[in-house]
Amino acid sequence: MSRPPRSCSPGRSGAPMHWDCGGCAAACRRPPARPDIRPPRSRWPARCGIRASWRNSAAEHATGTAIAAAHKVAALLEVARAADRRGTPHDVLWAVWEASGLAAEWQAASAAGGIRGAVADADLDAVVALFDAAARFAERLPHGSTWLFLDSLAGQEIAGDTLAARAPRGESVTVLTAHKSKGLEWDLVAVAGVQEGTWPDLRQRGSLLGMDELVDVVAGRDTGSAADAAAVAATARLLAEERRLFYVAVTRARTSLLVTAVGAEDAEERPSRFLAELAGEDIEIERVEGGKHRWLSLPALTADLRRATADTGLPASVRAAAAGQLANLAAVGVRGASPRHWYALTELTAPGQRITGSVRISPSRVESFTRCGLRWLLEAAVGAGSPGTAQHLGVVIHAAAALAAEGADDGEVAKRIDELWQHLDFGSSWYSSRQRRQADAMVRKFLDWHRNNPRELVAVEQKLEAALGDITITGRVDRLERDADGAAIVVDLKTGTRPSDGDLDRNPQLGVYQLAVLLGAFEQLGLTEPGGAELVHVGKAALTASVRVQAQRGLRDDPEPEWARHLVETVAEGMAGPVFTATANPGCRVCPVASCCPVDERGGQVLP
Repeated sequence: MSRPPRSCSPGRSGAPMHWDCGGCAAACRRPPARPDIRPPRSRWPARCGIRASWRNSAAEHATGTAIAAAHKVAALLEVARAADRRGTPHDVLWAVWEASGLAAEWQAASAAGGIRGAVADADLDAVVALFDAAARFAERLPHGSTWLFLDSLAGQEIAGDTLAARAPRGESVTVLTAHKSKGLEWDLVAVAGVQEGTWPDLRQRGSLLGMDELVDVVAGRDTGSAADAAAVAATARLLAEERRLFYVAVTRARTSLLVTAVGAEDAEERPSRFLAELAGEDIEIERVEGGKHRWLSLPALTADLRRATADTGLPASVRAAAAGQLANLAAVGVRGASPRHWYALTELTAPGQRITGSVRISPSRVESFTRCGLRWLLEAAVGAGSPGTAQHLGVVIHAAAALAAEGADDGEVAKRIDELWQHLDFGSSWYSSRQRRQADAMVRKFLDWHRNNPRELVAVEQKLEAALGDITITGRVDRLERDADGAAIVVDLKTGTRPSDGDLDRNPQLGVYQLAVLLGAFEQLGLTEPGGAELVHVGKAALTASVRVQAQRGLRDDPEPEWARHLVETVAEGMAGPVFTATANPGCRVCPVASCCPVDERGGQVLP
């Protein structure tokens, strides 16, 4: 059989006929039953599915054509029954199709055109679709029966799609890659996005972990100057390959070729070198101003009107007309149309005035505000920030500390970590395994320090609340201990970076912890005198196989015992004030709100 490459479309239903099913006296005049209500495979009709011995009463009213058609259907069913014993549904279809002899007849009708040709086209499309469905069924279920195939077809509420390539119908535009265009041609071809860095793309192709370089090292190949020369040669090969691919793309046009790129003096994007090579000296590259076109959206229209209103180089009538349209948009509530919402034109909420009422602070927020007021505002008050895996490690360490305080052994601690770990998301399995090894090392460090700590453990994860005028200090301490003199020692567990030893005496977080003790935050536990505070580093900041402890002396022993109180009052005043200052500090490198910061190069656009 020869099947023309056609798209799938439904065929025609069978014509009604008289039949006598297995000797049944009743004659049925209706289309064949749906496959899902046919008898099971074991109930194929005994002879050929439809007996050719028609009753005399039925034969008297049937024409010779109908009788011939019935005989033909009976023969085809016999062919299907025989093919079903030894083949797949796809084989059954092939056997029936070849025995039917319809291929040449329908192809001739299709070539002749007209109404009969259109009907033949639809029939051939339906046959091709049926064969494709049978082939997919055989791939999914190699041992599936013909009845199962028919049942799956009858149960489809939406016609199954196909991944086979189809010829476009009517006028259309083909969108495809340069690789896919090989061997094809069109009258008009547009090659878009010819940007440097994208075309040519000179990035070295390789694996995530650099397996090619690893193989060179294991094989003892020179990874010095010879490797540099090899890298240069590889780049040259990539450039030549990209140039050949560009040549393929631009030679697909029979009549017209359009090549586009974007770029500007103050933009990172720039046209590819291939664009100039293609134009040469004979073709002038047309430069199209980007301002002539804009997105057909309300925000884009509002931006254009605002730009025209503020452009002093435009005629006064144009600026007035743009302002009038902005007023119309603002009247119906379009966002950004009213000058009241424009950046750098709005007044401060309460210039020079402090927000009245109580101010709630915490030791960690005091430290954050001290480093940078703007970052504190965007992180704490607005909720900006970026979640990190360091928080996951902190959860694990604090869980281990709580279990250790209850007297749990190493096995119980490890079991609890296993329970927690499956709920933590590290992005990938290999990174999760790496972090798990790091967490196990941190836990071992902490447990060793915990067992050798001579002080009395009073509480873990203890809430604190203390009042200082209209300021409320709230928070939670990791560990609260009592030293030999009965003074309170606040311990804060750290998994990240550590401060310098020179700044430890004025560490804001530890100082606020001690002030809270002095203000009676733990009076119910019998601790009212601060004896100091400690940072216990269990991560890489320890730089050793054991923990590193940074201790802050007690406020009573400090030459300026009131420094923590003054710090809290100053920070609370700043938090309640109208202005928040951006301060450059070492934490700017990993700041999650740097794009909103005027002192960082990533946030330069926020300057008025």
